[in-house]
Formats: sequence, structure tokens, C-alpha cells
Amino acid sequence: MRSLVLLLALAGSLPAAGHAQDFTTYDGRVDFVLETLGGPDNFGSWGTYTLGRLALDPDDAEALEQAVENVERLDNQSVPIGTIALAQHWDHFSEAQRQRMLTAMKSWREIDGHGTENHALMQNVCGYLFTQWFPDETEWTTNYLGPMASGPLHERIRTNLVTVASSLFDKGYVENLSTTYLMLHLYPWMMLQQFAADPDVRFVADAAIHFHLANLAANSFHGQVIAPFNRSNYQQQNTPQTYDAEGDFALIPQVPFLTWLYWGPSTHFGDAEALGAALRRYHGHVGFFAAMREGGPPAPVIQRVGASGATPYTLRSSAADFGAWGSGEPHDNMRTVHRTEDYAIGTGFFRYVPGGFYINYVNFGILYDSADEHTLIDVNQNYWMSDLEETERWPKCTNSPFQQDAMHENTAITLVNVPPSDPWRGLGRSDWIANRDGHYDDLIERTDVRFPKTVDEVVERDGWVFLREGEVFVGVRPLREYTVDPDTLVDFTILRSAGATNAVVFEVGTAAEHGSFVAFQDTLRANPLTVDWETLTVEYTDAQGDALHVRWVAPDYALAGGGERVLVRPEFWLDGAPEPGLAPLEWPLLESPPVTLEGRVLQIQEGGERRVVDWTGELPVFRDETCESGAVYCGVSCADLATDPANCGACGQGCAGAEHAAATCVARACGFECESGWSDCNGDAADGCEREGSCPVAEVDAGAPGADGGAAEPVSGGCGCRTNGEAPVSALALGLVVLGALGRRRR
Repeated sequence: MRSLVLLLALAGSLPAAGHAQDFTTYDGRVDFVLETLGGPDNFGSWGTYTLGRLALDPDDAEALEQAVENVERLDNQSVPIGTIALAQHWDHFSEAQRQRMLTAMKSWREIDGHGTENHALMQNVCGYLFTQWFPDETEWTTNYLGPMASGPLHERIRTNLVTVASSLFDKGYVENLSTTYLMLHLYPWMMLQQFAADPDVRFVADAAIHFHLANLAANSFHGQVIAPFNRSNYQQQNTPQTYDAEGDFALIPQVPFLTWLYWGPSTHFGDAEALGAALRRYHGHVGFFAAMREGGPPAPVIQRVGASGATPYTLRSSAADFGAWGSGEPHDNMRTVHRTEDYAIGTGFFRYVPGGFYINYVNFGILYDSADEHTLIDVNQNYWMSDLEETERWPKCTNSPFQQDAMHENTAITLVNVPPSDPWRGLGRSDWIANRDGHYDDLIERTDVRFPKTVDEVVERDGWVFLREGEVFVGVRPLREYTVDPDTLVDFTILRSAGATNAVVFEVGTAAEHGSFVAFQDTLRANPLTVDWETLTVEYTDAQGDALHVRWVAPDYALAGGGERVLVRPEFWLDGAPEPGLAPLEWPLLESPPVTLEGRVLQIQEGGERRVVDWTGELPVFRDETCESGAVYCGVSCADLATDPANCGACGQGCAGAEHAAATCVARACGFECESGWSDCNGDAADGCEREGSCPVAEVDAGAPGADGGAAEPVSGGCGCRTNGEAPVSALALGLVVLGALGRRRR
């Protein structure tokens, strides 16, 4: 770790202007952001414009004063701006300005306050750095303990932050993938990683950064977060600006912008004019990351995970309530995600307690690769925000305690079962109750599916609605009658299917798998599909031949009234066997081929490189591991995909053996080799090496003429098939046999 002095010195340096629109490199993208934020044509003085101006000119008197005023504002999102500026440009502030910031911070009750997870981090990191920089002060105002001196307060905050970072490796939290708040979780740790004087705290912060960015990378699809995720306030999209229902500018979609900054080529951002306009109108928090350029980009292995997707994989993870300093109960929301290069699907299930953040959960989503503004297909039974207009609720909330989802790779099934009245009447925060109290005895008995109006093609056949975007195909099958609403939402069409009980089947495919859009339609229309409305059971066999059997399981909604969690999850069989899932409390924290977190050990791997963050001891330990040339990481070990029968051509793609034969992998293709003393004489892999000993000598028609015009001699040496210990027949002998056979057929 470099010293604080060196970090501060480097943080103020910038490459020369002129590379502002070079989006091919991290530095080029950072330069563009800072030069845009620091330019003369931005739309205000608050926020990261200050950091952009100071990055371009650390002696900018107006920007220095803005930084001071941001601290004096004592808002948990403005104080970090001044704190970062002070850390990077300490000597450019006057003594009087530094004292003004100190005086403000000493009066701030929230310097060790809590609130939600992002509030706690923003406030306490700033408090940690100020008590580090001013170690001899007394009479700091605190949230809980009254006036404190710098030393005890510094240690108190340090303990809180280390506890939170450590608990990430035990539980994860609901805001970890929030499209609204993820940035607010990341940059406080980056502040500590760069500006903390204590090297142990820098290690702790770096571990937290690795967790967040690895989690984002594994759950990112061309820059967008794959559902489920919490704390959503705005619709994700492929353009750098969002607009509200009236068409007025709203904000930057923060996670796509962050992924553009870190692994830009995989996203669909790229137009300099649009990006610049978005930054000038609403900087979001991307400026924090650009200003702290010494903390990025992420480790190359994380960048590659975020930008890749050519090899499909399934991911499982769970998230917890945050609680006080990371003390919340784990296994709040359990997620399953399937990601390919062309599309991604995600669903989840909950252990609900009304009063949690469920009203801001996006719990189902299908994403497809496209440069269109909107690329999301989702489903919703409107419960949490049933009193609100649909334009308000769709970006924020697509989960319901009356909805259960199951999925296997490219196929998902949604079940809906709405009771006669709200079983959680009056439960939850008062402002959230107001979003649904008008529907306590009039719950909405309808299931809605929406898809972007910009899809290339929509076809309705035999109850299916087929969507095509480029070479990605999506089939949607509402099992009740449906109507099409193209008018309520500006950018989406809604399929509305009425009924207290309902079900919808989804399947995704590609041209590479089906050949054509019409062939995809024909396949799905022919797939077996039944529904039993009495038990609310759906059986469907998808295009890959996998049989899904999903049945509604009645939740015990009454438990939540006593504070217990209510499990809302269907029963699911796959190919006749119980779904190979886990009990909710055994759900993995993070499990996928590129990223795993188990037993407090985070592993991030892509190709032949793996980074490990091991926090089984008091502090995290980092190590990098590399496979030998030509090998890649598959799970916990290296494998040569060209020769490893357990990972032939791809990780986890095992070769099957056969009767009296061992599996082989040659040039990334599976085969088998006979056991000693056995031979494969019929060339049929299904029965393996079916003959004990050598294959029989080939028989030749005694009447066939030999080379000298007489009878042919018998051919010896076996049949030329795979055998172990027997020499194959020579090419010449095989040729004679074939020629003889041809001669017989011609007669």
C-alpha cells in the first residue's frame, strides 16, 4: 500500500486534456467525465462539478469555496464532496477554509449516525477521515454518546466500518445491486482505500470494494443489473439520460454509467454528446469515481468478468437486511440468474416481513442485448403500490407476496394467487401503507407483463406472444386470456391478464439455437403445456427438453403479524425430480462460475487468472493465482479445456464414459478409449466397447478375384476399430475390403 501522502499527491494529477473522447480506455473515460464536470457549461455548482473543476485546476478559488460550502451544508451526500476535495487538495485550501470545514463537522450529529446502509457509510467515512486529520480536537457532536474527543470517536467509527465490511463476507445486503444506491456504497470505501492513514483500514476497504465490484460484474449484462435487485427508483436503460412521466429530464441511470466507466466496451453508452449532456444536467455520483481515479479501474479479472458473457452460466446469491452495523438477519431475498452473451433472466423469492424495502424491489427480469433505449421484459402483480399510477410503480416495484416465480436457465414460470383481502393490512411504514391502503379489500386481481415497444417484431399465435429483437427470441404465454395495452406506458406495451389466480410462461432462445424466428415459434407452440387451476400447477417442457413442474405453495401470511418471516416460494420439479435448489437458510451467499463467496473467502476468476480475498482471519488477505499456459480456472482448480474429460471445451462440460471404456477429450471434443482387452467393433458409442478381445477378422467372398486373378486371401489384423492392445488394420487392408465389397455390390 502506498502512503497517504503519495496517494494525495497522485490523486490531484490528470493526464493532459485532448484525450477526453477516447472511450477505449479507463483513463480516457475518466478524463472525459472530469473535463465535462469541470467545464464552463454545466448546470449548477452543487455536487461533483466541484471535483471536476478542482481536478482541472486545484487553485480554482470558486471551486475551493464550493467544496467548503458542501461540507457546511451537512448533508450526507454533500459532505463527501468537500471531504474528497480536502483529501486531494489539502494545501490548496486556506487555513481558514479548513477550519470552517472542521467547525461544521464538529457540529454534525450524523458524523457517527446510521440510517440506511448508504447513509451510514457516507456519514461515518467522512467522520473517520476528519477525526484522522484533526486528532487533537474535543467536543465532537455525536448521534448517540454526546460530545467526544477525536481519539475515541475515531476508534468508534473505525469499529463500525470494519464491522460492516466484515459482515459483507457473511451476509451481503439488499442494497448491494441497487441501481439507485450502489454508487453510494462504493465510493465511501474508495475514500477509505485512498485516504485512510491506517493500512489495516485500507485493506478492509479494498476487500469491501472487491466484494461490491465482483458482485456487480457477475450480475451485469452489458452494463445493466440483472434482476432481482432492491432500492430501485428509476428504470434502467441503455441511454445516459432518463426522463419522468411528463418527459422532463430526471437523472443518469447510475449503474450503467458506472459499468461504462469500468468496463465500457461491454455497454451501449458511447455517444460523447449525449454523455456530456447527461453529466452536465445531472452528474449523479459518477464524478466521485472519476475524481478518485487512483482507486480504479477494478482489478483486471473483475473487468473481464463484467465485460464477458460468451460462456453461459447460472448464478445464485442471497441478500440480507442491513440492520444496525451489519447485524441484520440473512437470507431476506434469494436470487437465481442465468446469463448468456445474448440475454439474461433473473428471478427470486423472499422471506417477507412487511416494513422492509420490498416496495422498491425488482424481482423478475429478462434482458436482451440491444442498443435500444429499453431492453427489459418483466411481470408484475401490483400490490405494494396499488394506489399509485402505473407510470410511478413499474420502475420501482415488480414483486408481490401473491406472486411466485421459478426458473431453469432460459425458461421461467410465474404463478399468481391473490387472496380476497390484504393479509398485511396496516403493516409496514406509514408512508408505505399509504401506497396501498385504498386496496385493502379490493386487491388488484390481474397479472401484467410489459415489453419495450422498440422490439423488432411481435407475433401472436395460439395464445403465445412472440418477441424478436435481432437474433434473440422471447416467448410469453399468459395462461389466462389477455388484452394488449399499448397506451398506458410511453415506452412499453402491457399484456394484461385478469384473474385472482394466474400464470405466465416465459422462454428465451436465439437464432443460433433455432435457426429462425418462425422455427422458434413452432417449437414453443408444440411444447407440452398444461395448467391445473385447482392446485395452481403448471407443467411445461421447454425447447431443450427440460420438463418444469411448478406448483403454488400457500404462504402463511399470518406469521408476519408476529414478526416472523413469511416464505413465498413455489414447489418446483425439474425433469421429474425436486428442483436441485436449497432450503432458504442454506442458500449460497454468492455462487457462480466466475465469482463465489463461501466461508468468508471471495474468489473471482476469469480464464486462467483468479483473485482471492480471504477474510477468515482478523483482516482480509489478498492473493492472485494463475494457471499454467493454456489452462483456465474451472471451479477451484485449473483445467485444460482441450484435453480434460471433466471440462472438455468448456468448464463443467464433462465427457461421458461408456461400457468398458473411459472418457477422453481430444481437441476439445469428447470421445472414449476402450479398457484393456475390449474393442469397439460396431462404431456405436451407445454400447461402448462391446466385444471382449479383438474384433473378428474381416471375411472376404471366396469367389472374389485376388490381385492375380485368383481367389482373394482373407484379410487379417482385426477391423480397424478402437481397441486397447490390438493393432488396427492397415489402411491398405481396409482399402482391399472396401474394394471387394464394392465389387460384390456391382455384380
